[in-house]
Amino acid sequence: MGNRIQYVISAHLYHFQLSGLLLIIGLLLTTHSVRAGLNQTPAALTIGTSSASVCAGTSVTLTASGCPANGTLRWSTSQTGAVVVVAPAQTTTYSALCSVTSTSVVTTTAVSSTATSTTSLVTNTVSTSASATVRVSAAISVSATVTPVSCNLGDNGRVVVVAGGGTGALQYQFNNRPFQTGATFDRLVAGTYPIVVRDAAGCTVQTSAQVRQPDALSLTITAVGAKCTGGADGGIVAVASGGNGGYRYFLDGVGPRESGTFLDLKGGTTYTIGLADRNDCVLFQSVTVTAPAAFSVQLTAQPTKCVGSVDGSISVVATGGTGAYQYQIGTNAFQTGSQFTGLSANTYDITVRDGNGCETRRSVAVGQPAPLRLSAVSRPVNCFGPTSGTITVSNTGGTGAVTYRLATSQASQASSTFAGVGVGTYTIIGTDANGCSELVSATVTQAAPIKVQATPTPASCCVCPTGAVQLTSTGGSGTVRQYQLIGQPYQPGSLIGGLRPNTYRLRVADEVGCTDSVVAVITDANALTLATGTVKNTPCAGGSEGEATVQVSGGTRPFTYYWLTERRDTLRNRTATQTALAEGTYTVSVLDSNRCTASTVFVTIRATNPLPFKPVIQLSGGTLLVDQTAGIQWYVRQGTNPARPVPNATRPILVPFESGQYFAVITVNGCSSPPSDAIDFVLTATAEPVSDFRVQISPNPVRDQLRVEIEQIGRSAVRLQLVDVSGRSVWQQQLTAFTGKKQADWLLSGIPAGQYVLQADADNRRAVVRVIVE
Repeated sequence: MGNRIQYVISAHLYHFQLSGLLLIIGLLLTTHSVRAGLNQTPAALTIGTSSASVCAGTSVTLTASGCPANGTLRWSTSQTGAVVVVAPAQTTTYSALCSVTSTSVVTTTAVSSTATSTTSLVTNTVSTSASATVRVSAAISVSATVTPVSCNLGDNGRVVVVAGGGTGALQYQFNNRPFQTGATFDRLVAGTYPIVVRDAAGCTVQTSAQVRQPDALSLTITAVGAKCTGGADGGIVAVASGGNGGYRYFLDGVGPRESGTFLDLKGGTTYTIGLADRNDCVLFQSVTVTAPAAFSVQLTAQPTKCVGSVDGSISVVATGGTGAYQYQIGTNAFQTGSQFTGLSANTYDITVRDGNGCETRRSVAVGQPAPLRLSAVSRPVNCFGPTSGTITVSNTGGTGAVTYRLATSQASQASSTFAGVGVGTYTIIGTDANGCSELVSATVTQAAPIKVQATPTPASCCVCPTGAVQLTSTGGSGTVRQYQLIGQPYQPGSLIGGLRPNTYRLRVADEVGCTDSVVAVITDANALTLATGTVKNTPCAGGSEGEATVQVSGGTRPFTYYWLTERRDTLRNRTATQTALAEGTYTVSVLDSNRCTASTVFVTIRATNPLPFKPVIQLSGGTLLVDQTAGIQWYVRQGTNPARPVPNATRPILVPFESGQYFAVITVNGCSSPPSDAIDFVLTATAEPVSDFRVQISPNPVRDQLRVEIEQIGRSAVRLQLVDVSGRSVWQQQLTAFTGKKQADWLLSGIPAGQYVLQADADNRRAVVRVIVE
């Protein structure tokens, strides 16, 4: 068959074009020969989207696949290329068309008398398309209603978000806070706030809202000062600005008033001006109404020279105020001079007036010296002779130094003491520096001889410097006395202290030096004594359970007691009561806190009962025996562990129930013997190791039922008994003769819980097993 031209058309082929000569198939051609060129048919075209559902205004990437490299791809959006980006405003279906053009060479042979062939070019265009739909959510509309802040720097602004559209319920994000369902936002300060609205599909829209505020309130204040210090003719003018208008003014919280002018204000005072606008926004500002500098008036008064004289004066020094000063005393006329003289002792009011007529008044007292007062003290004639009397004058008041003279003499002296005076009455005249005088009288008498008495106080211990002597005296001159422990300096106090027990000589002297002496004895008021108190003997010979107490009287606590043994050892415990004393005689002495001591006493401790003899034990056939019958207690020791008493082991016989060292102790009248020599005991499965007799208990410990398994080679009966720790048999059983292995069970009733030994005897064989009953 000749050459044929074949055409393949795909499912999406919708256009086919021939270029060149139109061939009429089947009429003119008998054979066809086609030599195809490079011809590539497009495969099935597909479109992929970056997102099938988007929010309004969001971009989507469309990607077409399946168009060969030599094809031409065109989108319904007039875009070209395999990847395009679209931003649908609503749900939209996008399509793409892939066209592939190919060229072929066709040779045609005509059927005629003359065989001829024709060669031509054929151009083919094949196209395929695909589409994709992008769903777009409904757009969200958003606006905001803003309520401004009522006062500058306030926080009562409000924003109400108004939104619509979108998908499902809307949520609101305000100022980058978390999303919420409410659209109202309160308590806002001035500022611009970002707003985001989000629908149920996650689509968002953004906007912002500006919360405004009024300008800050401000006050321009002018203060007018008062004319005089303390005056009330000042004023304040306040002018408001800013805020919301409708101003109201307050002065120190009083108001409101529409005017900001305030009159009749006190100078030197700080006021607070309050301002409120129509929104009740407030501002407070302080202002001071000034006043001239206050008068500083200094008054200096010069007192009179003597009581009742009229020679005092007042000097005035004024500063501050305005202009020249004038001065007034009391209600007299004002004068330009600042000094007032010829004044008696009194209190005066001084007024100072400045050039503005402002006045300041001060008071000052013109004093007078205290009246000169004299007093005289005489010392009588004493042991030194008939003219050994003296008169001493003292003064109060007056001015400056005072001189003195006797009325019978014209000579004055600065000294206030007149010596060498005999018995009699004298008048003394005193004159001060201002010439003011005063009189005083004094009588000189004859003094009785001085006599001293001593009252001793014992010391508190043998070496304590706590003794004292109280000295009293009669007679002598004057009221002042000096007291002396002979050998020490005089002292003003009549109590001589710090004395230890001893004999002392003491002296007293009067004001003029006349003396008398006395002897005093200081004793110990708290002598220390020691006596034997209660004694408790040790109950057993060789024991150390003795106790003793000594009793002390006198002395000073704390006490230290010394207990000396017969070996001249001193006990460590230095108290009045001693315990754990062994037999013997103790020498006891005592020392108090002052190192005072007393005579020693002797305390004897005796034993009430002798110690039992050391017991002897022996092991016989697996049983321990002791040579005593009463007061027995068995003990067992294992390894290096301390020995422990065997429970209920108080009989002369003991069947050991475990391996260890066993010994016995005998106790009579509470006194325990030395322990017996210990016997080592090893508990084995049998009393005598044999290979043809075995006894086993299972389980062990035993609760209610005892199960015994016995195995023996020879034939014999077996006798079983359960023995407690004291060797007493508490349970017995008998098995008839058998050979081999045999198991038997018995109920244990009435057997107390504890440790036991099971003895199994078969002829001359014995097995011993430890049993615990719970």
